[in-house]
Amino acid sequence: MGVLSASTSVVRLIAAPPARIQRDALAAAVSRRAFREPELDFGGRETSGWVGIHDPLVTELGAADLFFQHYLVVGFRWDRRVVPPKLLWLERRRLEAERRAERGVEHLSAPERKEIREEVAQRLMARALPVPRLFDCIWNLDTGHVYFTGKVRAAREAFTECFRQTFGVAPVPLIPYLAAEHVGLDAHHVEAFRAVEPASLVGEETPRMRDDVPRLPLDPPEIRE
Repeated sequence: MGVLSASTSVVRLIAAPPARIQRDALAAAVSRRAFREPELDFGGRETSGWVGIHDPLVTELGAADLFFQHYLVVGFRWDRRVVPPKLLWLERRRLEAERRAERGVEHLSAPERKEIREEVAQRLMARALPVPRLFDCIWNLDTGHVYFTGKVRAAREAFTECFRQTFGVAPVPLIPYLAAEHVGLDAHHVEAFRAVEPASLVGEETPRMRDDVPRLPLDPPEIRE
């Protein structure tokens, strides 16, 4: 889900922009880290890189494709190959049964079962197709704010590393603790904000009444004169 979708999730980060904005140089840096289709015998689990925000098939990006006023806008593609756990379990059980039948034993040792699991995982991983996911990145070159449309932790880590390798600075999540420094507060108020201790907003649970404790009647007894 990107910024052009009807709804999306956005993670805010902060990254110091270059002191001097050279659009052609930044575009060249993006093109060097653009997404490249892996080879058929690619042994890694994931691959990632920059793509066009309007068309994920576009990987040759110039300054006109990236800059909108003082914003750098680019797409990020993250492909990951995953073996379904149930398939791994079934294939492992099948191979274990074959090994037991070949050796004429009822049980395999723990090291043998671990070796079988790794062998099956590698074989299935080599046959698995990558699952692509697309995200958007918007970098405000005036304020340094970065907006990334993805909350998946692994994808965000891959994006952070790609951003660092491309622009020479790693974006940091703009959590409330860090956001106080970027809203115009003076040093005194920033230090006061840092000194605030966390507090729980959940009330304490009401203790349950024990069965052996006498309880008051719901209605008060009548008072006779």
